[in-house]
Amino acid sequence: MNYKILSLYWNNIDPSIPKNQKEVFEHLGFSVEQHKKDGMKHGLWMDDEVRKLNDYEIIIFCDIDAFPLNRKAVLDAIEIAENGKIFGLAQVANHINPSQVYAGPMFVAFSKSTWLKCGSPSLLESSTQDVGQSLTIAAQKNNIPVEIKYPTACIKPMWPLSSFGVFGIGTFFELDFFHLFESRNDSNIKLFNRVAKDVLQSSHLCFDDYLNIARV
Repeated sequence: MNYKILSLYWNNIDPSIPKNQKEVFEHLGFSVEQHKKDGMKHGLWMDDEVRKLNDYEIIIFCDIDAFPLNRKAVLDAIEIAENGKIFGLAQVANHINPSQVYAGPMFVAFSKSTWLKCGSPSLLESSTQDVGQSLTIAAQKNNIPVEIKYPTACIKPMWPLSSFGVFGIGTFFELDFFHLFESRNDSNIKLFNRVAKDVLQSSHLCFDDYLNIARV
């Protein structure tokens, strides 16, 4: 399988976050390319990286404050992309369209050929869609399946996920993926690093400790 995993970050990210993300991926048997491009728009960077791909190469975009919780979750995402579908974690841009769930760029996998079949949509944000949202919209218009994984736990609920529940600080997606959100807050950084520590030690997820961190 020909794929790459990419993550973007800026200078305002605490160094422990990219360090722990990289270690988690390596612990699970994957390599992640972390691109430090201060001030570059997320969607513009994604556009540039997709265009560089060979037609059947698979790309996985992962937010710097997100990581998988087990190896199978990543392999399943790659397989879905290999089958011409799009895989992603459930996201809603509540400030734009609170009813539309899409495959969010905190962890999204697809092939360049699928992107081409979608009409080569730019992943830049606009007044009508958030970063990466255009891919789900284009896929739906072109009858390309989008497989979305929904949250099953959230340490600090913040926002509605349309009619499917809530998401927020420290969101777990079927215990396969973790996304922090608001990663510049000190207590949130501690939460990210603690979840990463549990994965690196192959420990059970300690939700009691995560809640205590979030209460500080």
